[in-house]
Parts: sequence; C-alpha cells; structure tokens
Amino acid sequence: PEPLLQISPNYKAGPTVEELAKDGELHPTCSSIFRVKDESIADLVPLRLHTHQYQALSAGKAGSSYVVTTGTGSGKSLCFFIPIIDAILREKNADSMPRTRAIIVYPMNALANSQMEELEKFLQNVFPRPITFARYTGQEDNSLREGTANNPPDILLTNFVMLEYL
Repeated sequence: PEPLLQISPNYKAGPTVEELAKDGELHPTCSSIFRVKDESIADLVPLRLHTHQYQALSAGKAGSSYVVTTGTGSGKSLCFFIPIIDAILREKNADSMPRTRAIIVYPMNALANSQMEELEKFLQNVFPRPITFARYTGQEDNSLREGTANNPPDILLTNFVMLEYL
C-alpha cells in the first residue's frame, strides 16, 4: 500500500486547571497539582486542557460514561486522572480516613508503570502530597505489597490478574 503521511493535530485549547479550580469546577488543590514546566520561563505554569480533556472532565463530573479516542500524546490519561483526583480530594475533605478510593486496571504492566510516572510527574511538586498512589502488579516484593496493604493508597494501579488476586 501507499505510505500514510499524517501531521499531528494541534488539539483545540480549553480552559486551564487553575481557571476551573477558581470557578469551583475542580478542587482548589488541583491547580497546584496540574502544572507543567514552561521552558521559556523555567517555571511551572497552569496546565491548559485540550477541549477533549475538558469534555471528558465534564462528562465524568456529571456521572456519565465516556470513551476518549484521540491520537498518541493527546493527554488521554488526564481525561481520567483529573476527574479521579478531583473526586478523591473532595472525598478526603468529607472523610479523611485512609483507604483506596480508586483502582485503575491496566492490561499490561508497562502501562501501569508509565501511568505511575505520569502521576509522579504532577504530584512531585506538591508538599505535603495530597494524593497517594501505589502500583500492585506482581513486580513488587513482599515488603512493598505488605506496605500497600497496611497503608492503602488513594489510587491503586494494577492489572486484571493482580486485581483478581486482591
């Protein structure tokens, strides 16, 4: 077949997480978490969502199911991480008892690992950390598994085999 040439689209810009937090659409702490480095000023700036990310956030907050199908590098993981983190922060305000509030199931350990890095990228700049997370995929040794069981994270990243094991 003929070669397929495509240009990566420039996704339509939506609001910043900071704007949404100021408007009360997101928990205020989200504006501290979701920041990205601006190389031109060597500092963190508010994350500007793409329109599809904002649409997913709106659907999630309304309790609707949604499917996101966009290209590689379009920020699909933020389509579920932002609503999950917002919900966890709001729940923790009402009830601070430590427990796992979200379980994210991946088909492969490689995806769980990369998503753990994505969470770390955003949470590394906020002290104290308002959200905890852990991976439970079978790659962890017994001490890490026991630590996760004894101190449940807000978000658990796992795969279907380990979820069944749990």
